Amino acid sequence: MKLICRNCGKEHDQLSANIKKDFLFNGGYHLKAYCSACDSFIKNLAHSVPKVLHFGKYKNKPIAVIAKENPAYLRWLCDREIKENLKKSILEELEKAENESTQCGFEI
Repeated sequence: MKLICRNCGKEHDQLSANIKKDFLFNGGYHLKAYCSACDSFIKNLAHSVPKVLHFGKYKNKPIAVIAKENPAYLRWLCDREIKENLKKSILEELEKAENESTQCGFEI
């Protein structure tokens, strides 16, 4: 993916841009790309896999692990008011876990 600085016009790929973590008060963080020439903010970047919960009883635990250990908790969480991208990640991991368990002859 090409990143273009709006300030100086320099073109970057993700490896040549300065990537910084902007830590949040709840323990999470945002990944942000900055121009290596003028240090201007370019854009927020997607987090890498695995996705983790940054709150609650499973804080800092990968969603994929929770989906296998306690899928009921994730279903309960999806019924609450949470961000859509988090809900999407949870539903994807629940689906993967269900597919894996049915292939092995188990049901979650």
